[in-house]
Amino acid sequence: MARPSSTERLARLLALPAWVAHNEGATIAEAAGHFGVTPHQIEADVNTLWVSGLPGGLPGDLVDFNAADFEAGYLSLAEPLGLDRPVRLSRQEALSLVLSLRVLAPLLADDAAAAAALVSAERAIAELLVAHGPRVEGERAGEPPDEASGADQARSTRSGEVLAAVRTALAAGRRLELDYVSATDARSQRQVDPIELVSDGAHLALLGWCLSAGARRTFRLDRILSATVLEHPAAPHRASRSQQDDQLPQAILTLRPTGRWLTEQIECLSVEQTPQGTIRAVVEGRDEDWLTGLVLSAGAHLVSVEPASLAERAGQQARLALAAYGEASPHDD
Repeated sequence: MARPSSTERLARLLALPAWVAHNEGATIAEAAGHFGVTPHQIEADVNTLWVSGLPGGLPGDLVDFNAADFEAGYLSLAEPLGLDRPVRLSRQEALSLVLSLRVLAPLLADDAAAAAALVSAERAIAELLVAHGPRVEGERAGEPPDEASGADQARSTRSGEVLAAVRTALAAGRRLELDYVSATDARSQRQVDPIELVSDGAHLALLGWCLSAGARRTFRLDRILSATVLEHPAAPHRASRSQQDDQLPQAILTLRPTGRWLTEQIECLSVEQTPQGTIRAVVEGRDEDWLTGLVLSAGAHLVSVEPASLAERAGQQARLALAAYGEASPHDD
């Protein structure tokens, strides 16, 4: 099991007091379930928070939990020092988050629960961004969603059912029967041992072992008319790199020391500290869109990007995002 990053723990330490304030008297086990960690980790987090606070360490200077409740397995705050309020996003962080949500939305459009959560989160953040400014062209905050046509609703329902079947087969290790339409409009019935869900940055697809082809094949979910989970167990097949994978695009990111969290969250080909104190990370992306999103997520932690074409592409997307909120022209240098 991978060791959790320091960034993940810091985020949890900042979020835990606010969660406890809104769930006063919750058990340690409930907190562990909410944050996806063990009860032992929550206990360690509370012990860390107990010695965190303002300089001096005098009574009232440190975060304090009710000790008796803690010993009994419950959580309640005695002195939150302001941590009972959720951490506020800066405007730059909010803009980056909206941009990321809009990138994710098309990929998860067929997952009803995920799509609804993404739309809700984007709308809430966008409304806050424009609350004190004029509505700009293309602004979607606060607008009701477009009514889907009957055909769109039927297609969405079908796609959701396909995604659910694929996930069930992957989780249960069972074979799938697909009614599939290829890019050339050829319709066929396939039996497939699923390997994993993949994305090209624009579409979700199933990577699986096609029994009729006797080889690995990728099936775009939006081209699957129906998917049936069979009782037959799927044979194990490893996801291996194809020849095309050897041509995956790479980038060199030079980060400030504050950007180390990025190298902890993604797999890097190499990471080294430069004599200037910056961090040089070589990363490989599934495509240019993925690398562009990575550069945008680095934000103010980024010093430079290679190749220059990637830096320009990310800069253009950032300018377009800022222009959507009236903060810059998409053609500014």
